[in-house]
Amino acid sequence: MTPPPAQGRPWEYSAFPVRVARKEQLSPGFVRVTLAGPALRDFAPWGLDQRIKLVLPMADGSTPEFGLLQQPTPHPKVWYARWKALPEHRRNPLRTYTPSAIRPEAAEVDVDLFIHQPAGPASTWALTCAPGDELVITGPDVRAGYTGYGIAYTPPSPPTRLLLVGDESALPAIGNILAARPAGTPADVLIELADPADDILTATADARIHLVEPDSAGASGLEAAVERWATDHGRDVVDDPGAYVWIAGESGTTTRVRAHLVDRLGVDKRRVAFLGYWRLGGPLVG
Repeated sequence: MTPPPAQGRPWEYSAFPVRVARKEQLSPGFVRVTLAGPALRDFAPWGLDQRIKLVLPMADGSTPEFGLLQQPTPHPKVWYARWKALPEHRRNPLRTYTPSAIRPEAAEVDVDLFIHQPAGPASTWALTCAPGDELVITGPDVRAGYTGYGIAYTPPSPPTRLLLVGDESALPAIGNILAARPAGTPADVLIELADPADDILTATADARIHLVEPDSAGASGLEAAVERWATDHGRDVVDDPGAYVWIAGESGTTTRVRAHLVDRLGVDKRRVAFLGYWRLGGPLVG
């Protein structure tokens, strides 16, 4: 049963103070950080491609004060404006991720972080954090009821077929979507990995995983891979009114993949979700 909205909560996300409970190397490129804290008992377990923010500490371990932990949590327009008003050298990193597991009963959230090279702030934190380290995350609050905020995967009806396209940054969300789909729903997954050992998805008989390599110049290989896939399987999606497509990864790549599927292949744009997790040259912070 969906809980009713809590009185006095100005919006559907809250800030949750947490600590690192444990850390696990899942693959050469992925580190799983388990976050824990009593406040996470109110973290909503909506799953799928739910976006949350990691409010990472500064390099010296400190976190600037910009009112994020006020009660109730301020609207993001308020706390983000305060963060932006800080001197640039005093702004701590903010990064968006999708939890790979949410366990309110244990007051824990798992976040799988892909380690980029060269390592940016989030990758550096994932490699160097240790149990007991503190930080803050923002995410959906179960006391606000279900709103769908931060979730792009919104098929209009239970999907009869899935096409999921992404790079390493999309793997946690893809794993969640595959786990949540109705039993027996066929899925094609096109995932770009520089190292095949970073495939952390659980294979099933009704999910075909297609691993895609970056091209020889290091650029994305997803666009060409989607075009090849569409030659053999595109009609399966176009002709199925219950098919649903989800695309995530580098912002420019996702936009072009969507354009190919919608404009050239003829997939109904109402059955396509696409979002940029990062862009060439840096993360999407806002």
